Amino acid sequence: MKFECRKISVFDDEFGCTVTLSENEDKWSSVLDIKAVSVMASVEQYVLLQRTFSEDEFESDYYYIETNDPEISGELTIFSIYLYRTHLSMTYGNELIEISFNVNDSEFESLKKGLKKFTGGIGHLIFPEQ
Repeated sequence: MKFECRKISVFDDEFGCTVTLSENEDKWSSVLDIKAVSVMASVEQYVLLQRTFSEDEFESDYYYIETNDPEISGELTIFSIYLYRTHLSMTYGNELIEISFNVNDSEFESLKKGLKKFTGGIGHLIFPEQ
């Protein structure tokens, strides 16, 4: 999977962290106004990375990836994310996801912070340029 990202969203609260990279700027703002069938049939590419925090010390955090391709969606256990200033590459299993973006410094730092929170505890976040 490879695409150019036009919208980055980072959501972080006490229940977890979600990082979304989308090919379409309007996808997440108008999703409630679209029927589910239309959303599922969308050809727009996106990647949603979600970490849900465990409710107690006897459970583990849950890591999930969702994309427009159901074959590249599901639970994450072993993965690596390489973050560059203009793109990221993610590998897990036999999958390679490459996403390019053009963001300002503030947006890049927000993405970096969100990915650090997402990968904390599992997976690898690598900054090759640093």
